[in-house]
Amino acid sequence: MRKGFFNGLLAGGILGAIMGMFMSPQLKRDILAEGRTVKRQARRTMKGMKKTFRDFLE
Repeated sequence: MRKGFFNGLLAGGILGAIMGMFMSPQLKRDILAEGRTVKRQARRTMKGMKKTFRDFLE
């Protein structure tokens, strides 16, 4: 299992390096920003769900 993990890490590193070489900085920034936006939305959704659950328990 650990070997597979390291192989995946290596492949991801190589893929990341290739993307870094061929992609424009703007495009990379957009992709990173998109990831952050998704995380923010997920966090907000979780907060809402927790609040609803708490209200339900009361």
